Amino acid sequence: MQIGEVKYYFFRNVTLVTLAALCVVVVPAALAGRDRNRIVRLYRQMSVTDWCVYGYCLAVMLSYLCCAYKETALWGAEGWYMGVVSQLMFVLLYFFFSRWFCCKDSAFAAGGYGKTGAGIVEAGDGAADGSAEAGRWVGLWLFTSAIVFLLGISNRYSVYPIAMEGQTETFISTLGNINWFCGYWSVTAPIGITLYWCGRRGLIRALLGAYSFLAMLSGITQGSNSAYLVYLFMVTAFFVFSWRDRKKLYRFLELGMLFGSACQVGRLLQKLPGFTYNYWNGQPEENRGITGILIGNNTGAGILFLLAGCYIAVRMLDKSGRLRPDGGRRLRGILIAAAIGGCLGSFLLLTNDGVVSFWKMGVSMESDGYLKVIPDDDWGNGRGAAWNCGVNAYREMDSLHKIVGAGPDCFADYIYDVPKLAERMGDEFANQRLTNAHNEWLTVLINTGALGLLCYVGIYATAIMRFAKRAGRKPLLCACAMALSAYIVHNMVSFQQILSTPYIFIVLGIGEGLVREDGDITGE
Repeated sequence: MQIGEVKYYFFRNVTLVTLAALCVVVVPAALAGRDRNRIVRLYRQMSVTDWCVYGYCLAVMLSYLCCAYKETALWGAEGWYMGVVSQLMFVLLYFFFSRWFCCKDSAFAAGGYGKTGAGIVEAGDGAADGSAEAGRWVGLWLFTSAIVFLLGISNRYSVYPIAMEGQTETFISTLGNINWFCGYWSVTAPIGITLYWCGRRGLIRALLGAYSFLAMLSGITQGSNSAYLVYLFMVTAFFVFSWRDRKKLYRFLELGMLFGSACQVGRLLQKLPGFTYNYWNGQPEENRGITGILIGNNTGAGILFLLAGCYIAVRMLDKSGRLRPDGGRRLRGILIAAAIGGCLGSFLLLTNDGVVSFWKMGVSMESDGYLKVIPDDDWGNGRGAAWNCGVNAYREMDSLHKIVGAGPDCFADYIYDVPKLAERMGDEFANQRLTNAHNEWLTVLINTGALGLLCYVGIYATAIMRFAKRAGRKPLLCACAMALSAYIVHNMVSFQQILSTPYIFIVLGIGEGLVREDGDITGE
């Protein structure tokens, strides 16, 4: 029930104790070795992403120094705890993972682990030590997340292997509220799915296929519509990049068939004795949203048979020598445009008022003469009102605080401190206290100002470009880039929280470590 409270304290205590213990091991080991400048050298070689993370750290500290809500800014709003302490821990996680997790000459990557790790992370022959060891730990992460997803599926169908007091349809697995569950899912699921798309054949690929199926079924059934934004992004990205490689094209179609199969399994589970899908709560069929469309009728079967036919056709074309994914630029461009158009069309079709109440947009003229395209207040289950309040809050700031922000996690303190904004919030949300804008970028802008947002955007933009550029050599980098992109897409309608943001900084650190392993950051 106390999603933010207990999980935050668990994260904070485990992280600080573990980092302190590792430092006790690493620092004496480096000092005892022949290369006494080892630590200094690792942190002196800064990449462009390093500088953005470092800049974000400074922006957070500057925002804290200039804010009027010191106590909230230090620890964060009650129940969320995204204040200075958490933000600095995220930065520490990034720098620790980027320097020590994948480094070739680190103790963590020493000896004997090549084959197991390479099966997960390498598409070619062999693997560098750092990549292989990273693959082992990523495999462990995927295994544990599969248990989380399995519990979520069970709970959604009214089966509780672990007793849950005060259970409601909005709380599943061991993570709590479905929005928090979906935040964790948006970081973790894309990693396993992407590794299946670009991994090798054999047992590892079969296990990744099973994981992808479980992750898809979990995402379809859990209840939060923000998961479908991630699906839409992944479908588009995989198709665009699959057309260049026939093996990846096969795997793209296989993933599509797994998705259709997951829809069908989600439908069939409702017919088993003791399995009752509990999120609809007696709602009429027309109000069951995208999930209702996918697991409430034959839509999943249609997707499965359509993609199975495409898969057979592609195989036959390949066998006859007429499939040339590396050529035919005009045809590839037409198909890519058609895929993007189809995805956008599907999104607009599914996001009408009768499906998820996610499609009211309006153009309004503000009283001060500014013309803005802004969402209607009811858009996105109230997200339109939160976004509008966030935009107006930023406009109310003085020049200094527009640069440095109201303070880390001080969104609510600032909003309710401005009388006309507090009145508007009361009208829209009654007794509920809004602690963020349900849009990560807008929340970061309010909390840490333009300076913090610039650095925060720089972290993701530089990391995704750098990881994607090298993804052909190290598929785990492809998975990191996909996880970062999925997190961005998901958090356009969501928020930083303790079940997702620490993981995304770990993903950033793993990707940076793999890039640094090749020693090609000079000149950036």
